[in-house]
Amino acid sequence: MAGPIFVIAVLCWSLISVSSQDQNTSQNGTTTHKDAKILILGAGMTGITAAKTLHDKGYRNLIILEGSNRIGGRIKETKIGNFIVEGGAAWIHGSGTNPLFTLAKRFNLSYVTTHYENYSVRDGSGRDVTDEYAFRYNKSFGPAFKFFKSYTKESRARGKTDFTIRSALLMGGWRPRSAVDDLIEFFNIDFSYAYAADVISGLHAYIYDAYEAFNTTDDLTVNDVRGYSHIVRSLHAEFISDGDQRLHLNEVVTDIDQTDGGIVVRTKDNVTYSADYVIVTFSIGVLQHNDVRFSPPLPYWKREAVNQFQQALLMHIYVQFAEKFWDDHEFLLYASERRNHYNIWHNIDKSLPGSRILQVSVVGDEVKRLERMKDTEIISELMSVLRTMYSGCDISEPIAYNIPRWYSDPLFRGAFSNWPPGYTLNTFSNLQAPVGKIFFAGEYTDHLNYGYIQASYLSALRVVENIDECIRKPGACDVTIRPKDNEHECTYHARQMYSAKSKEDYGSCSFNKCPVSSSSSYHSPEFDLFISKLVIAVILRLF
Repeated sequence: MAGPIFVIAVLCWSLISVSSQDQNTSQNGTTTHKDAKILILGAGMTGITAAKTLHDKGYRNLIILEGSNRIGGRIKETKIGNFIVEGGAAWIHGSGTNPLFTLAKRFNLSYVTTHYENYSVRDGSGRDVTDEYAFRYNKSFGPAFKFFKSYTKESRARGKTDFTIRSALLMGGWRPRSAVDDLIEFFNIDFSYAYAADVISGLHAYIYDAYEAFNTTDDLTVNDVRGYSHIVRSLHAEFISDGDQRLHLNEVVTDIDQTDGGIVVRTKDNVTYSADYVIVTFSIGVLQHNDVRFSPPLPYWKREAVNQFQQALLMHIYVQFAEKFWDDHEFLLYASERRNHYNIWHNIDKSLPGSRILQVSVVGDEVKRLERMKDTEIISELMSVLRTMYSGCDISEPIAYNIPRWYSDPLFRGAFSNWPPGYTLNTFSNLQAPVGKIFFAGEYTDHLNYGYIQASYLSALRVVENIDECIRKPGACDVTIRPKDNEHECTYHARQMYSAKSKEDYGSCSFNKCPVSSSSSYHSPEFDLFISKLVIAVILRLF
């Protein structure tokens, strides 16, 4: 039988060993945390922010793989004549404490405040119906939308089930009865969400939550000659110099293979990269299209979470003219009998004086239709609308235009994410969750700011924090996510790789924790305290 001194020695050695490993080794206990190999897939706002944050924490064994020939992702400027316009993300949604606004100021990005209330409206006969629009908005839609706001907050506080924005508007008394009414709803709902009110969660898709969190209500139109992506390039320049081998452009990822020995990523050119950890920053549209093969396949709970979320489709078309013929308002609205047919025109000449550029927006399935058409066919259609709106003007053909195709592009598959009705917070936690050592980040993984660029930034910070904890604290990532745990309608322990935001469930079970898998090597702080007390008791007993 072992003597008391031997028992004490073993116990003390075990505690010292665990403490030492926690500070100096990675999860597999073989390398220091700075040696961990981390692959970041994508060089948009999420990927560059994640890489820079890891770099700032002391990680150097990083590689960023980007499928295109540039960085920026869905932030992409384009040139129309002598002017730079935004072909993708074009707004900073909220100033105040919005971290994206902070970055914009830090890198001296140029922008102007967007004035949605500065508009004129014309109908299918070219008549000015601005007064009718304002009357119907103030009398009917405005009060109904105000009801939607209060009903959403009340429903959350009481733990009510989800509902659509349409149902809330109906309860608030909104009944669209004309082309002008349809335009009011389209400008205030579809233009913001890129979906109709019938298919948007009323409980979770109240976008003003994000603004309220930053103590702001404004939108800012970016009009910088360097483009909106100047922010991403500036972040990139702070930790990667020209020629740095850690950034690989034109590397389209096709396969991600995960085994007990690590992760291997393969590209379209059959180049392979190995890593201990991988951060996937693809859009949810790319994941839904299965453009990247996972081996083993993503588990059912993950596929379910991915495929039940929404990827919105939005197209901003820019046209430049030799002469200006339109109203001097910021938004030129078209009340036609055909919904979502070149209804929203943004007067870019307001933010870029002298540019003579208009931006027209379409959403949803109309985007798919347009992306299948030739550019000349699209221009012919939209010019027909402009000539209807301004029937008294002799309008020449545009001298330049730009028509992006985000949905058809396999690197993006759409514009931004959206929250569908019935999609629960627990399912969203699965959307955020890692699969082994593959972590998922991007605007769609932030439950408050999803769809906005600041969500991309914040999701990168969340994932880096999680990976850093995995590497520094052995066992922190060993918990197996089990779908049956989600049935408890509760939140997860922070060590199970869920962000603090995922614990916000509007009061329904704020402090509950899902059971930890019995096969996990992770021990809670309470368990560690119990072991420490046991060791002390044994020592006192023996002596």
